[in-house]
Amino acid sequence: MVSKELISDFLEKSHVNGLFVQKDENLRYISGFTGSDSYLFVTKDSFYLLTDSRYVEQAKEEAKGFTVVDYRGKLADTLSDLAKKHGVTKLGIESVLSYRMYLTFDEAMPDVDFEFCPVDDLRRIKSEEELKLLKEACRISDEGFKNTIPYIKAGVTERYLQAVLECEMLKAGSEGKSFDTIVASGERGAYPHGTATDKVIHEGEMITFDFGAIYKGYHSDITRTVAVGDISDRQRFLYDKVLGCNEYIESILKAGMHANEADTEARKYFARFDLEKYFTHALGHSVGLEIHEAPVLAQRDTSLLEPNMTETVEPGVYVPGTGGVRIEDTVVIKQDGISILTLFPKKFLRV
Repeated sequence: MVSKELISDFLEKSHVNGLFVQKDENLRYISGFTGSDSYLFVTKDSFYLLTDSRYVEQAKEEAKGFTVVDYRGKLADTLSDLAKKHGVTKLGIESVLSYRMYLTFDEAMPDVDFEFCPVDDLRRIKSEEELKLLKEACRISDEGFKNTIPYIKAGVTERYLQAVLECEMLKAGSEGKSFDTIVASGERGAYPHGTATDKVIHEGEMITFDFGAIYKGYHSDITRTVAVGDISDRQRFLYDKVLGCNEYIESILKAGMHANEADTEARKYFARFDLEKYFTHALGHSVGLEIHEAPVLAQRDTSLLEPNMTETVEPGVYVPGTGGVRIEDTVVIKQDGISILTLFPKKFLRV
């Protein structure tokens, strides 16, 4: 459970005197509850977890400090009663609230004003415990990929390698995959999100693997690109420049930078080699209980990077008709630099 002081400060900053939370990741972060189909109602001094009969006992065990309430299919009425009991006149809600749910709340609580609250912001800076969990998730994905390398060869399919990699991560301790595993070979490497197909791997191709593990709810995110047999000079050129960009950004990234500055530096780097037009996505994103969190290393995000924020650094180039390369790490922002959590080597690898 997060501290009462943190919740109190958030309520004050958001200009509300109550908060309704339904997003699973935020609910888990605030209360420690790992189930689903449940909600939080919190004020400065009161903490409730609203659930149904399936999760009452689990909630009592996991959500220490919360009063567990079985709302018995009457969520709006339960919230209305709690709002009246605690004098809530301005209730913070998340953007995920459906319009239908909003209408039922509005009908049940005509005297309560609803205000959007960016609850996700509570999770931007990771605690030391969270960083330990993220480090373990990254260790698992590293081990899973290491154990996949012997299976990478001409003649197998992308789906086969996807299955091997996901199985190896499970064997290493993952709770599941962070997202749909990307295995994009040959010309399909030009698809930044080229999820695995039945395409057969051939000699002379590069394969991009983008994958992640989950450990106690926390996600890792890593990309490595591997050559099968001898590749062309052009392909090796692309690999070397993407690796160079990755290492350059990681050498300058630190607290005090703005998120968009890092993205700008990556584009400047690629422009030196006439590759900037092939870099078609943002440089990175935060990662934690969700695979994509804020801040984002993108032109649209001017957030100031702070110590213990996490980011991915994932420059890539995607050349139609040739293929692509992406190299990605998950890192922790520090005062004077970064700590890299994904440790599988990035040097050129030919199998």
